[in-house]
Amino acid sequence: MKTIFGVSSATPINKKLKNGHTLYEWVVRKNCYPAFCMRMLSGEDKITAEEIEFLKAKGCKIGLIYNDFTEKEISSMSGVLSAERVVNAALELGVPVNEGIVLFAEIKADWSINHNWMISFASAIKAKGFIAGFIGNTDSSKNFAFNRQTGHFVNATKNMNYFDAIFAATEPAIDETPTKWSPFCPSDLEIDDMSFWFCGETIFDKIKVNNVYAKDEKVLVSLW
Repeated sequence: MKTIFGVSSATPINKKLKNGHTLYEWVVRKNCYPAFCMRMLSGEDKITAEEIEFLKAKGCKIGLIYNDFTEKEISSMSGVLSAERVVNAALELGVPVNEGIVLFAEIKADWSINHNWMISFASAIKAKGFIAGFIGNTDSSKNFAFNRQTGHFVNATKNMNYFDAIFAATEPAIDETPTKWSPFCPSDLEIDDMSFWFCGETIFDKIKVNNVYAKDEKVLVSLW
């Protein structure tokens, strides 16, 4: 298969490392030029205007991840207020509206989740001119709740095409470049429904960057 390589980093990708390289340059040296970089919309090291300019100058697409949730929050019945926080964070950065750009919700590997939260979250994100994305533990043997609740979400929103939601797999967490598109997926979805696959990592000192692969060129349209 043709691999489309990218990264996801909690650390600014333009950070200068002890070896004199930026984190971006280190990724390139260890792998190749990333087609996209996923960065945080929330937290102390969230993406900045300077970093956005840095990535745009490299011709690198930007994926936006919001990870400032609690398990209690995403296990609740409504994700509307959660969606408002995510959208406001994107608007503050100047992310354009109504261009099909995805805003990912990162679900911790061992967290439970409620499909009603997913439905209202995705609906509210869509109403504000963006697309919801879900990054979660897709190995049902490790987190059956995410598998089951995603299935409920899929079946409840099938007639609405899941509000155009995009799914990213974190399992299996293989260390090498995949030769076949085979991420684990929730039982009510197909492998081809998984647009991104987190597998492998690039490390310098104590800084870790997740390697991420895109299913095809089409899914890159959803990135900024």
